[in-house]
Amino acid sequence: MAITVNIKGGNVQLSDNPIEIECSGAVAPAGSSDYKILFKVISSDLFGAPFEDAKSPDSTGKATFNISAYADQPVRKVFQYPVAGVYVEYDSQAFHVQVQAGEYWLDENGVINEVWGAVNATEITILKGGTNPRQISAMAGIGTSFFDLYVAGNKWLTTRSWGDQIHPDQHVKLWFIVNEAKSATLNVRTTYSDGSNQLFTSAAVNMITGKLYEFNCNPSLHGVSLENEAGSKAYFMDAWLDFSGTLSESRRFHFDWRYIQRPVFLFFANSLGGIDDVYFSGVVKEKFESEGATAEFPYRTSDTVFDATLQPSGKVGQNVYVMNTGYKGDSTQIFYRDLLLAKQVWHLYYNNQHVPAFIVPVLPEVGSYDIISWKDDLYAAEITFREAQKSAYNFDNRLF
Repeated sequence: MAITVNIKGGNVQLSDNPIEIECSGAVAPAGSSDYKILFKVISSDLFGAPFEDAKSPDSTGKATFNISAYADQPVRKVFQYPVAGVYVEYDSQAFHVQVQAGEYWLDENGVINEVWGAVNATEITILKGGTNPRQISAMAGIGTSFFDLYVAGNKWLTTRSWGDQIHPDQHVKLWFIVNEAKSATLNVRTTYSDGSNQLFTSAAVNMITGKLYEFNCNPSLHGVSLENEAGSKAYFMDAWLDFSGTLSESRRFHFDWRYIQRPVFLFFANSLGGIDDVYFSGVVKEKFESEGATAEFPYRTSDTVFDATLQPSGKVGQNVYVMNTGYKGDSTQIFYRDLLLAKQVWHLYYNNQHVPAFIVPVLPEVGSYDIISWKDDLYAAEITFREAQKSAYNFDNRLF
């Protein structure tokens, strides 16, 4: 009898959540022994694939395989900078997987029999990310999942707060994935302080399954002025996708027009498979740390005043940035927990010579952070980031 494959949780899943495949319909042939359901994970994206497993079915002829451990591999996340269009399509920022089931048994003569069924037609897209055990249990308790809420529910792949404050120059990005091929337009409505508004609607974007889509949402990137003809500045903007009348989740961003001597822009790979952008408006301290050993040489009578008996060995340096978030609302401060756990973070480092900015990979320093004060409702956190590399020749702002 052929084994039936059921992908639990939908065709788009998070790598660190349980990704369960239920195989059913197993019936051991008459006279057989050591009967098992065979299972194979096929992917050109996962190192070491294909992976094979086998399990004895339960009394109902079923066995469930969890493939999340196979997807515990790094993903090289990137984003578009400088911005060159409305959207970017990515095929390489997720794992694409198919599964195949089969049967194994020993017949009455002790001969091994192994039969494989057809490769399941449904491709599973696995995004690098996850949700915590409490959230997984809470979703399961009401019969839903990440796929139902975010993918089938047409939500952006972000946990950033609705009404998040943004700098006028910020490269606001939102990421999206579809569970079926469809066409959409990006809509960004800019509302000015005097109540007037202007709508930007992009050309159609043909979105297909298995690919991630990065949308650049700041209206100024698409020819919309952040100050209208009456001299009123942009107060907030709303961004959403329109699938021929079916709308995605809408996100609102409030413009922060306060003067900031050195605004800080960060990007990080978030927990839902996308990349979020962050704006800090507080004070930034740049530090530099070096490390290395020192070797001591005996004095020689031929030494001159230019010769030292102590010489450094293997000395390297690392840039350290102590960044204050600036005063933010409680929902934004809570969102920064995703940033603190991110494995990939990038700092846009501006200087007087180079625009656009340098992209500098950094990592949040591991430790304890005070991120919110419920009493004050607004709180500014200080977070330390270390450049994600050490070098004996660290970058010089005078060089490219």
